[in-house]
Amino acid sequence: MKRLLFIVVLGAMAMSLKAQDASEKIQSLFDKYGNIPNYKVNVTYVSTNDKMGFTNTQEGTLVVEGDKYILSFGPNETWLDDGKTEYVGTKEEDHSQIMYFCPGENVEAIVDFGALMTFYGSNHSGTLDGNTIKLKPGSEMPYTELHIETAGNDITLIKAIDDFGTVHEYKLSGFSTNTSGTKFVINPREYEESIDERKNCK
Repeated sequence: MKRLLFIVVLGAMAMSLKAQDASEKIQSLFDKYGNIPNYKVNVTYVSTNDKMGFTNTQEGTLVVEGDKYILSFGPNETWLDDGKTEYVGTKEEDHSQIMYFCPGENVEAIVDFGALMTFYGSNHSGTLDGNTIKLKPGSEMPYTELHIETAGNDITLIKAIDDFGTVHEYKLSGFSTNTSGTKFVINPREYEESIDERKNCK
């Protein structure tokens, strides 16, 4: 019985240390990226659900300037926040649509693209496992589990797992603070259907 209690205590201590290490790592990353208001990064998005038998890969570029962001996956998919409204514009062979949301209320987004490098810094808790921070959100989110992989003090991958078992991976590369020439615009006339989800925007 004493041996079992000793093992349980050791396990609890190990988990506590891992949680402390995770908090320190999160704070380090948050401090680094939180002091960079403008940046550009290449994003490879891969969504996979083995049970449903699908995988999808898209490559794009995310640019953030203060409270604005634009994420373009080629010419056919654009996510934009111009500081007043969030937009999601998609074009397919037989249909195209644009959606409008109040800032911060984009229900189509799994993670917050405007704060992609810092959103994990609050309302999350977890442990550090090697180069991976494993987190659980403290309130209802579009995901139930979050993994952040690092190389030194750089984020290289963000993985969010949702209720359906779909894994959403955002592989990051080419981080730069040069955002000159970026235009935070989208042309609504390029889309056949318009869906406006804005209600009482603040």
